[in-house]
Parts: sequence; structure tokens; C-alpha cells
Amino acid sequence: MQDDERPNPPGPYWSRGRVLLAGVILIAGLGPILAAAAYTWHVGFPQEPAPSGIKQFSRVWHWPGPAPPVGFDTDNFLIPADQVRRGGPPKDGIPALTDPQTVPVAKADFMLPKSRLVGITINGESRAYPIKILSWHECVNDVVGGVPVAVIYCPLCDSVSVVDRRLDGQTFEFGVSGLLFNSNVLLYDRTDHALWSQIGLKAVSGPNAGKALRHLGTWRLTRFELWTRDHPDSSIVSTATGHDRDYLNNPYAMYHSDNKLMFPVASRDDRLPVKASIVGIKSGNVARAYQIDLIIGSPDGKLLDRIGDGAVELIAEAGRDSVRVSAAPDDALVVYTYWFAWAAFHPDTELYGHSARGAPAAAATQPAP
Repeated sequence: MQDDERPNPPGPYWSRGRVLLAGVILIAGLGPILAAAAYTWHVGFPQEPAPSGIKQFSRVWHWPGPAPPVGFDTDNFLIPADQVRRGGPPKDGIPALTDPQTVPVAKADFMLPKSRLVGITINGESRAYPIKILSWHECVNDVVGGVPVAVIYCPLCDSVSVVDRRLDGQTFEFGVSGLLFNSNVLLYDRTDHALWSQIGLKAVSGPNAGKALRHLGTWRLTRFELWTRDHPDSSIVSTATGHDRDYLNNPYAMYHSDNKLMFPVASRDDRLPVKASIVGIKSGNVARAYQIDLIIGSPDGKLLDRIGDGAVELIAEAGRDSVRVSAAPDDALVVYTYWFAWAAFHPDTELYGHSARGAPAAAATQPAP
């Protein structure tokens, strides 16, 4: 778990303690009434799940089974519709941020030295995105160094990616659909209301189905103390988001502490433990995964490789949850994530350091979320 924040059972998607409490209420005969009220509240106010009482119950209400992707452009659908799941909150129930408020890192009193963040530098401008904020919002639409970007984080996969929001002359703004595929967030664009897969690395419906946004390699997953050391003049997204969230709580601590999944995936690959942390890179027809433990164990914490004609350089900094991609092929699609998710989306992936699927792998320690 994140070692500087109060652990709390997983929030937006699932909560074991609250589900047990809901069961007690159901047994008492009040459950159906409260569940109906919670569902009605969800439908009536999809933008803002409130933090307590009946509305808190609505936030953990879980619809089992496949979810028809209603309210989205599903033309040219590229994934099996019967494998799309509702995560719990409806469309925009997890509110993505757009043009967030920022403060200088020197004034970020809500951060502690070990707090995780995603840091990006574009055209000389640097900005940090705390995981404690991304866990509640999952996508931030922003402009850094003149480039419109989306910083995406899915807590269920501990997955980070940073993309340029421009494609074929359009600039997209993204929201959170409330739907999952392979336990990974499906975003939607507010132009066509088409669905996009983070770890699938492309649009999965609508007019751009099969197309990928440009992934930016100029980001780091690191700790606040390391980021401020290297970028003392950078800005950081603040907790003044306009949404009522307890950003000091880690809502997924329990989930990150074991190897259990909350949602099904299409396939499993036992070359690594389920929640081993990897960097996945896809370039051309080659998908390859790099285990964070191997990067740490490399000389100077630096791993060098090649995919086709392109160089790959991965660097681990002061711990297994601080990593950056310092070089990758120009067309590379890059994501930091748990192994189970990358392998489910890319079943033919190569695994650096392993010659074939099914080869044994050493156990990996989970990162601090």
C-alpha cells in the first residue's frame, strides 16, 4: 500500500466491508429499498457520487455480469461485447478532470515524500499528477508544453499511460465510461462517445476504431521526493478538483495487497505472478513486457534492449515503484501495468528474459499503490 496515506478498503469499484454491511441491511429487509434509492441516485446524478450515507452505498453497488455498452457509439466494435463489464459507477460516475488546477510543487502540502506521482516534461514544461488524485479520477485532460495530453491511470491494473489527445486533426477530451474490459478502464471521447482501451492501446469502437493515439515517452512514475529533487520548479495537480473526495485515503489498499482480481480477464499467463509490475511496449507487430524487478536488478538499474530498429532504455530509480522509459521506438505504445492485464490484452506478448510462454518466473513483490 502507499506507505504515507491511510489505508482504506477499495473505493469506487468495490469494498468488502461495505458489501458485508449491505448484506446485513438486505437481511434486515431494508436492502431493496436502499438499493433502489441508491440506483435512482446514481442515474439521476451520474457526475458526482457523494461520500456518505445512501450515496456512499450507491458508489459500491455492483452490477455482476456483462454490460451492454449503452450510451456510446458501438459501431465497428472491436472487443467481445459480452466481456464488457460494469465497474459500478455509471458513465462519468468517476469524473475525469479537464484543465485541472495546479500549484508549485513547493506548495504541495498534501504530498508526502513517498507519495507516488506521474511526472511529465514536454517542451521544457514539467507537471506532476499524484496517484492519490488519479485513483479517484482515472483520467486528466491537460495541456503541457503546448501539447494536449491525457494522463490515464486505472487502479485495477495499477496502469499508467500518457497520450497526445490529437488524432487526424482532432483534439479529443476523454471521460470515464464506467465500463471495463479485461479489468481495465474503458475511456470514451466526448466528441463521438466512442470507447477507447487504455492497455488495448487503441479505440475499440466508433469512427476511429483500431487507431491509436500517440503515446508519450517523456513521463516517469516516481515519488514526490525524487520528482521535486529533479524538477523543483514544476507544477503539480492540486486537490482543489471541485469534487468531494478524501485524497488522503488509499481506496485500493486491500486490492493491491494480494493477487486476487475483482473482474474476469480473457486469459491468464503464468510466466509471472498476477500483479507483477511490468512496462509493456508495443512497436509495430511486436509486444514485449519488461519486469520491473529485472530493471532494478540490471547494472545501475538500467535495462537496454531493441525492438526492431528502435532502442529501448528503461531505468528504475530508488525503488520498484519508480521507473521511467528514457528511450523507445518512435511508434512505441507504452504502459506501466500489472502483468495480468498486459498479458490478457496481448496474449502473444514476448517477456524480456523468458524464451517462451510457460517458462517459470521468480515471484515479484507488489508495488506500493
